[in-house]
Amino acid sequence: MFPILREALGSVRAHAGRFVLTSLGVAWGAFMLTFLSALLGGMNDHFRHELEEIGPRMVYMGTGTILKNRVGARASRDVELEVEDIIHLDDLRSVDHVSPGIEIWNHVVRAGSRTKLLSVMGWSAAGPAIRNFRMASGRSFTPLEVDRALRVAVLGPEAKERLFGGAEAIGKKIRIASYAFRVIGISEAKGEQVVNNGTRDDLMILVPYTAAQRYILKDENVYEWMMQPPSRELGWQSILRAREVVALHEGFDPSLDSALWANDFWDTFKIIYGMFFAIQFFYVIAGVVTLFVGAIGVMNIMLVVVGERTAEIGLRKAIGASPRDVFAQFVIEAVVVSLAAGVAGTGAGWLLVRLAAAPMAEGGIVMPATPDAMTSIAVTGALAGVAVVSGLLPAIRAARVPPSEALRAF
Repeated sequence: MFPILREALGSVRAHAGRFVLTSLGVAWGAFMLTFLSALLGGMNDHFRHELEEIGPRMVYMGTGTILKNRVGARASRDVELEVEDIIHLDDLRSVDHVSPGIEIWNHVVRAGSRTKLLSVMGWSAAGPAIRNFRMASGRSFTPLEVDRALRVAVLGPEAKERLFGGAEAIGKKIRIASYAFRVIGISEAKGEQVVNNGTRDDLMILVPYTAAQRYILKDENVYEWMMQPPSRELGWQSILRAREVVALHEGFDPSLDSALWANDFWDTFKIIYGMFFAIQFFYVIAGVVTLFVGAIGVMNIMLVVVGERTAEIGLRKAIGASPRDVFAQFVIEAVVVSLAAGVAGTGAGWLLVRLAAAPMAEGGIVMPATPDAMTSIAVTGALAGVAVVSGLLPAIRAARVPPSEALRAF
């Protein structure tokens, strides 16, 4: 095998210029597969993170209107729920956590001499976790503070900046609806989010929903709530069970869409994730097609080489070389050319990935340091296929050359 390999490498060196030009297609296909897959992988991870900032497992529900068949709006009535109706949903097996959602948009908030319009959210102690709020400093409110309707608040980082500037905010007082609330925590910055449920999370002020009801709204009813199912795929089940419980209490058909509305964010995520997968799959297929187009180029030049080396093939067979030896030599030549071009293209792709990593990171897109599984399998499989496609037909033709006919070329 080693003599055959040595002869194959010698032939590649003898026709180096021709092989380099014809193998550019293979190199370009490997480069495109490597770089574009890494780029799209980084973008996919970035947007996945941005999407899930709103809450990776979140279902939002709210009340609507109960309509009677063939009666219309004259006999309709609004669904009005009390806090106990929502809290009891936490007992469902399809719900891990639940929180009433008291939303007060663009409310006047004061801190010292500063007055700003900010959105105030009234949640239970589970609310910040459902909505993926993490504390940068201080803490969130506790179940006891919620039960006692204590006037405590967690500020988003931009809300803190607008109310306090660069000054310390933990332990300070803000005034909402003329009532003083003590700041107990500052949440981590989420930045620009792809999905917002109204105001951006960094601009929110979070308070216990009991305090929001008692001091700000002065209304005990709950019109919206959010739930966290055990897994994303069980969001539909939590919606179904919540509908059944509320319908039983309020006396309407659970299938009545107008009575309760629901928004499972996983449905939105699935669409966007599917789009990213489709784009990445398209580029992988385009790269593989480019590789095989390059393989056709290598195969054509190998066929030309076989024609030019007919006399050499005949001489080798005349002195004892078997068709298998001739076949192996030409397959090895094609494999060497294809793999060398593929490795060069892959290396150039990852070099560009590393050069582009820093600029892309400024926009939040982190390029992967190693190939992902999908890219590795695609590149390895495609290069193996390219080597076979480019070398098989020329090798078969060379192995079938009759020695007597080949020797006439001398």
